[in-house]
Amino acid sequence: MILFETKRLFIRRLEDNDLESFYDMQGNPNVMRYIKKTMNFEESKQELNRFIGYYESTDNFFKIWAVIERNSNQFVGICGVYENDRSEFEIAYRLRECFWGNGFGREIAKGLFGYCFDQIKLNELTAYASTDNVSSIRILEKEMNYVEEFYAEKENSIERKYTLKK
Repeated sequence: MILFETKRLFIRRLEDNDLESFYDMQGNPNVMRYIKKTMNFEESKQELNRFIGYYESTDNFFKIWAVIERNSNQFVGICGVYENDRSEFEIAYRLRECFWGNGFGREIAKGLFGYCFDQIKLNELTAYASTDNVSSIRILEKEMNYVEEFYAEKENSIERKYTLKK
């Protein structure tokens, strides 16, 4: 079932058969550099299963979906929204390196905003990115409102916070 579409992509729930491509993304140090440590195959499988398990959970708000290229039906990456530890609805997206440089990040972000506001009925979205993550900062600067820059102890980096209201 397609949750939402953009010009070149569609977003659906993650599936068990996404594992190889999911691992290609989670195990890539370039992709994971600003997120968390890379994962081996088994860790990637556990993470994929955890994300899939959240679809049926009513205990928390955590929705991460698969991003699929419409023409090739290839797994591009993931995107989603979850309630973070500050009770904010934080967006997230991550792309396999082989799809970088195609404008998919911005396309996903814009589609995600529409889906979160119109279908999930959220009123405000938040995003965080390391100042070193120039590609994500570029997208967030164009699409959201800058709030602040701060040191994030857990990530040991300077982070930027962005918000967008419906």
